[in-house]
Amino acid sequence: MTSDLMDLDLLRTFVLAVDLDSFAKAADRVARSQSAVSLQMQRLEEMTGQPLFIKQGRGWHLTAAGEMLLGYAKQLLDINDRAVRALSDTQLEGQVRLGISADFAESELPLVLARFAAVYPQVQITIVIDRQAVLMKQLQSGQLDVIVNMHFHTPADAIPIGQLPLRWIGGPDTRLVPDQPLPLLLFESPCIVRQAGLEALEAAQRSWRIVLTSPSLAGLWAAAQAGLGVTIRTAIGVPPGCKLLPASAGLPALPVMHLFLQQQKQHPSPAVERLTEILQETLREQVQRVRKK
Repeated sequence: MTSDLMDLDLLRTFVLAVDLDSFAKAADRVARSQSAVSLQMQRLEEMTGQPLFIKQGRGWHLTAAGEMLLGYAKQLLDINDRAVRALSDTQLEGQVRLGISADFAESELPLVLARFAAVYPQVQITIVIDRQAVLMKQLQSGQLDVIVNMHFHTPADAIPIGQLPLRWIGGPDTRLVPDQPLPLLLFESPCIVRQAGLEALEAAQRSWRIVLTSPSLAGLWAAAQAGLGVTIRTAIGVPPGCKLLPASAGLPALPVMHLFLQQQKQHPSPAVERLTEILQETLREQVQRVRKK
């Protein structure tokens, strides 16, 4: 008869034995004798009420029930290890310096900080909100520990989050006249999003004029809401009063941006690791929501 409660110690030895393909190696890893590990596996079979191993020559392989248990065992052990780590990390101390662009600061940053502070209240967080080029320089100089970044590709040493297409964005009453220059609201140069938009317009032979250049995202949103023109960002963080322009607006397609995290050190501190994990989870959730729209 299957037990209602699984023994995590037995499951951990079971997973080790399968991963190492050896009871003897698993015994060495858990500091037990090989006969003790064999008895543990027999006990696990009694608890599950199923044969888990089939002898094959001098070795063995898993039965169908063993394969099923292996998947669940790894999940249970992962949840257990994460719970233990989370409880022990509540006393984590230190400092984390995070760099994030305004696109994500207003929409995702409050949720990230709330999730982090709820579990790690002793960690001090310093936030820098700026343009990506500035954040990258500060990361390289050691002024920041981790940054949220976007580009046309994900660097090999970065932590990938997802992909988001750039979109044309205007105000609620935006009306575009095809035979007139497109009024643009752009960041100051250099800016990869600005460059991508202008290149797309040039390739489509669509005339344009820059009516406003702003050093801040808030300035672009205000101008768009006022109906001064259109800007270019991803769909994340678009405020009320602005809207994504549909394909029927007749504007050229824009490239897809890669969203990723970059850390300053190869071996970050525990505090940086935990914040990075929460950033990954929160941003991936947002990317999935945006892509479903």
